[in-house]
Amino acid sequence: MIALVIPASSGAQLADALQEEGAAFLEVHPEDRAPLAGTERTGIKTVLHTDLDSTAEQLRALGVRAVVAGSEFGVTLADELAERLQLPHHRHELRSARRDKYRMQRALAEAGLAHARSAVVRTEDELRALLASWASYPLVIKPFNSAGSDGCRICPTADEALTAFRAVVGQRNLMGEINEGVLAQEFLSGSQYIVNTVSMDGRHLLAELYAERIDRIEGSPVLRHIISRTIPDEREQELVDYTMGCLDALGLKDGAAHTEVMLTADGPRLVEVNSRLMGPYLSPDAYHCAFGYSSPHLVAERLLRPDDFHNRFDLPYGPARTLAKVFLRADRPGILTSADGLRELRRLPGFHSVARLPQVNDVLRDTQLTTGSCGTAFFVHEDTELIEHSLAVLHEMEDSGTLFQVTGVGG
Repeated sequence: MIALVIPASSGAQLADALQEEGAAFLEVHPEDRAPLAGTERTGIKTVLHTDLDSTAEQLRALGVRAVVAGSEFGVTLADELAERLQLPHHRHELRSARRDKYRMQRALAEAGLAHARSAVVRTEDELRALLASWASYPLVIKPFNSAGSDGCRICPTADEALTAFRAVVGQRNLMGEINEGVLAQEFLSGSQYIVNTVSMDGRHLLAELYAERIDRIEGSPVLRHIISRTIPDEREQELVDYTMGCLDALGLKDGAAHTEVMLTADGPRLVEVNSRLMGPYLSPDAYHCAFGYSSPHLVAERLLRPDDFHNRFDLPYGPARTLAKVFLRADRPGILTSADGLRELRRLPGFHSVARLPQVNDVLRDTQLTTGSCGTAFFVHEDTELIEHSLAVLHEMEDSGTLFQVTGVGG
């Protein structure tokens, strides 16, 4: 029996993969995040979490032999339950370093790995003192723990850093937590990558490698698309090797990880590790078309057929096709009146599918977050240049307001 902890975001696709294979699993939800009546998966038991000891006892009685985080919301709880049940999982003493971005960088330093200069700031006076001592711009201000670029600002001046601090501290982030301070971090200049892995007994399998396109819009980094790398070049392989060292330094032992790394002139530098699947949505057919698998299916394979998964370590990384994932966006917040640009989107060369599109009359609020609120488009093709051309056309449609037509201001 497998316990899937808060299967939200891409964790829903992990639940789908387990259900496809007829696996025995259950879902764990905190009482305040329990599925609404009628939305539960048919035939899948739900355990409502109240406190660690009682939830662990329920899972033990149900014969749970593996605990898996189903989303960022479930990462810490999955760690804690696995520890209570004495089941194989990540190194428990490094739990806080896998969530707190400052402690994450300190763990790299202790392991002798290159890392970004970072500092915890809780008051404006602390920030002013830090700015005086660093005297280096731009710098990045962001919450210790959130997701989807929430609250992240690139600040070219001291005044903008203070403004970003005031906008974040005391506010509730996407994880539902109140920001008690911020992480101030040196700005890493270079090309940003995503390294997705699935681990087994402390050994890490490269599942997907992507280059990211990130635009700076009104001081915030906005992820426009990711595009897979089928054959890593020498510097990209260095980045992959560095990432594996980061996973070791943070005590990741089993399951999925989604890591963002900047390839700078001085070599790779970690942005952050997330010990769960990449979000917000993983279209299984698009990934199978490009890679021959999806990350949720790899996690399912590791849990259900460990011998088959182990054999993958002997195979070279090299997907047959390039995959691009586009986090669609409107050019401004407001009420969606039409999405007739989808006709042209679907005719672009290499187009595969779209998912979770907004509906006409929906209110589009923050169009800069990478939470998939405006939907996701997937492109798959053998010709990378063909996909890159289609992506350029699509982004022009988004920025000109011809993909989504929006009126008014969303409240």
